[in-house]
Amino acid sequence: MNEFYEAVSNLLEEMRCDCEEREYTVETEEWKTAGKSLKQIQKRLPFHLEKMSEREQDFWKKYLDQLEHFHYEEEQRAYYQGMMDGIEFLSNIGAVKKSTNVKRMIDKYIL
Repeated sequence: MNEFYEAVSNLLEEMRCDCEEREYTVETEEWKTAGKSLKQIQKRLPFHLEKMSEREQDFWKKYLDQLEHFHYEEEQRAYYQGMMDGIEFLSNIGAVKKSTNVKRMIDKYIL
């Protein structure tokens, strides 16, 4: 990622983290169904793990931790990309004018 997009992603991250009580407008039925299925499997996971050797348990715990971390990073990337797509679209249709205030905010994050 180049410096500009790195700075924008840092800004978006800060804005996103400030909204812990956020209400989401996009909650598809597929997302709800997937969430319910995940919760059901997560409830059963400890029972399956205890049947495994300690070595196998360690492997699967590490795998699941890495999978969760990758999913989080993938979600962040999609969030940033969606924001950038929206900004680019609004800019290209002339709905957003350049602002020195935004430039100063972004400059604060460029290393």
